Amino acid sequence: MTVETRESTETGSSFQWCAWHQGYTRTARLVRDPADQGSGAGAPSLYACAPCRYALDLVPIGGQP
Repeated sequence: MTVETRESTETGSSFQWCAWHQGYTRTARLVRDPADQGSGAGAPSLYACAPCRYALDLVPIGGQP
């Protein structure tokens, strides 16, 4: 029997709270809530895990133009 493994492209060494599924994860990245677009510097810092970013089409702040 062969066991296949996939390495995740999401790397991280600490747990972070995902604001969308309300749980801790190692794949969370800082994102901007689409509802807060244009809110300025007072917008809260929100983190989303890889599955939530994919499902909700959230882009990490580091990857936004």
